[in-house]
Amino acid sequence: MDWSATFDNPNWAFSLANSTVPRLIHPMFSKNHRYCALATCLIGMSSISPAVAQLPSLNEKLWLGHFLGLESRNFNFGVTSEGAAEMKIIGKKDEPLGSHSALKISFIVEETFPDGRTSQRRILPESLESDQPASLKIDDVVIRGKVTGDAGFEIFLTENRGAISLGGRITDPGSLTKNPLRFKIEAKFDDLYRYSKQDGDKKALKEFEEKTKNDRMQLVLADKKRIKHAPGDPVNATELSGPGVTALQMEISTYQGKKFEFLASENSSMMLVNKDTKPLHSGFSILWTADTAKDPEAKARFSIEAK
Repeated sequence: MDWSATFDNPNWAFSLANSTVPRLIHPMFSKNHRYCALATCLIGMSSISPAVAQLPSLNEKLWLGHFLGLESRNFNFGVTSEGAAEMKIIGKKDEPLGSHSALKISFIVEETFPDGRTSQRRILPESLESDQPASLKIDDVVIRGKVTGDAGFEIFLTENRGAISLGGRITDPGSLTKNPLRFKIEAKFDDLYRYSKQDGDKKALKEFEEKTKNDRMQLVLADKKRIKHAPGDPVNATELSGPGVTALQMEISTYQGKKFEFLASENSSMMLVNKDTKPLHSGFSILWTADTAKDPEAKARFSIEAK
């Protein structure tokens, strides 16, 4: 029964107020007393409604709507009560840079079909829960939840010597038993120079080239091969990733001297993904996943640091 819809119905409330419940009240009681009795009745009935599991939220102004928040000298990292995460870099003025340059982090449960197609199952925010309270400290936090199809998962988060360490696993396939499921973490960069004029007259192009000339990226692949790449050069990111990436360092002028470092621990790896063959600074994602066969206890981690 939809109690909220019923309580909003004035006719129902009037009927209850004049039902056998109020008639049990002594005649000397006023109409106000009857309404108090009615309110007491409704409160008592509402208390039997099932509780909805959800992550609590911080009260601090900067972190309203967040379950976790961490402020450091180089970045601010937060996880919302709906399970989305974000890292904002602290610029030269000791303030977070604009949201367009934030690193957006998503926790993914991916289903693979027999023909090779994949689909990401949507996280159900109301299913998220944790034994830890909302906090401005990230110390071995575990978040549990479900996705559409009722598959269960866990997310692991901790701060480790200035880096954010993340992990996770599938705990229950739910009704999704026909196809394999995989837990992934995506770290996504949007177009980092969306507000910079990159074409047009020769002067603007020269200024853009000057601005980006020191942008650089270095990858360490799973086969130990090291690759240096200029983020302004068009590339198919998946091909660049080869057999998988275990370490990635990146420096982009947008971040005002800050350097990113991504590490995949033993029994896990990263893949870079972008749309078409384009420069990586126009937007790309880092997808981390663990090898569950080699890591049955889900100890593999994805480390992200800005320094």
